[in-house]
Amino acid sequence: MQCPFCDPKTIEEQLLYENKNIFVIYNIRPANKGQCVVVPKRHVTNIRALTKDELIDIISAVQLVSQKYNDYLQPEGCNYGFNEGKYAGQTVEHFHFHIMPRVKGDKERLPEYHLFHRDPKTKRNLSHEELQPSIDEMKKLFI
Repeated sequence: MQCPFCDPKTIEEQLLYENKNIFVIYNIRPANKGQCVVVPKRHVTNIRALTKDELIDIISAVQLVSQKYNDYLQPEGCNYGFNEGKYAGQTVEHFHFHIMPRVKGDKERLPEYHLFHRDPKTKRNLSHEELQPSIDEMKKLFI
């Protein structure tokens, strides 16, 4: 199976923003509106394999997305982070940094401290058609 973060179709369909070293792509299984991941363009599995420039671009993108979301979505909070290794919950073996806006009332359906992955039975991949309106809406923040 090809890495979804290296798949040109995934990038084309879910891209919100990019720079020289990274893509920001909309999560295929968003728990909340705006949930996305920042991924290096180069396929690496862990944080230790990233170059200094990739690290800078990842954190800069996280900050940019956070500011755009804060202004537009006005979330109550935000979860940021990454999982490394299968035991820690990494399900795609390509380093990715999660950004998850938290909204009032989501604690009834999400853990207070979301670890970005849940039992696959409770979280399904959305189709391109289901995702497109949210992707289009969020993409406008970066134009």
